[in-house]
Formats: sequence, structure tokens, C-alpha cells
Amino acid sequence: MVALAIIVKIVGPALIVASGLPATWKTGLSIAIFVIVPKLLIITIIFLMGKSGFAYLKSLCFKYIMHVVTPFTPPRQVSRRRYRIGLVMFILPLIEACLAPYLEEAFPDWAARRPIEWIWDAMFVASFFVLGGDFWDKIRALFIYGATTTFPPKRTAA
Repeated sequence: MVALAIIVKIVGPALIVASGLPATWKTGLSIAIFVIVPKLLIITIIFLMGKSGFAYLKSLCFKYIMHVVTPFTPPRQVSRRRYRIGLVMFILPLIEACLAPYLEEAFPDWAARRPIEWIWDAMFVASFFVLGGDFWDKIRALFIYGATTTFPPKRTAA
């Protein structure tokens, strides 16, 4: 069954493109190959291996993925300097995105620099890694209704 699914994913697109079917049929068959067949494969594997066997197989896959991904995850806490740099990296793209429509209206040549907008996007994404894991928790807390904030106590000058 697994071999059949792999063969369908490899050979299927070439056969679909080479066929004389209308575009709507080609689209439907492509969706079936890339979306429906993998779901049916997972259901079949669960049926054949059982729930515990599938859970074991899934844990093996995720253990390997986490082994590869872990070196690239942000640290839990970062230094004050790194946090401030990350905040600048986080806020500047947001400010630019808010001001861009007005700048394009005021300065028509501003639209010509739009192709380099990906730099702002890359800076925004990189800021999450610079800010560290605690910042991820702060962002996550925005979407949790019952989340509250706890501020560290202020240091008093002795």
C-alpha cells in the first residue's frame, strides 16, 4: 500500500499532464493525488498497525525531526542587549508597513523600491529568533483569554 502511494505520487503528475483530459479534471486529479491519497494512506496505516503502532511510528519520525530542528530553535532567555536588538527588528518592519501607503502617495518613487520589501519580511521573521523563546510565550499569551502578565519587581537603588 505504501509503495503504491509513493508510485502514484511520483508517476501520477506526469500521467495527468500527458493525458488529454480537460483542465478541471486535471486539477481534480492533482488534488486527489496530493491531498486525498496521503490521508487515505495514513488511515490505512492506522488500520493495519493499530493505534499503538502508529503512535510508535509517529514518535520515531518526530524524534528524528526534533533532533534535526533543535539546534535552530531560539534560546529560552536572551540578554538585555539581544532583546532590545530583537525589539527593534520586530518593530521597524511594522512601522514601515504602516507608513508605506502614505510614503507611496507622498513620494511616487517610493513604489519603485517595493521589490526589496522581502528584506523587511525577513527581518520581522528573524526578530522572533533573536528575541528568544520567552517572547514566543508572550506572543502566544495574546491569543489566550485567561493569560495574565507578571512584571518583575522593580530594583531599588541602595
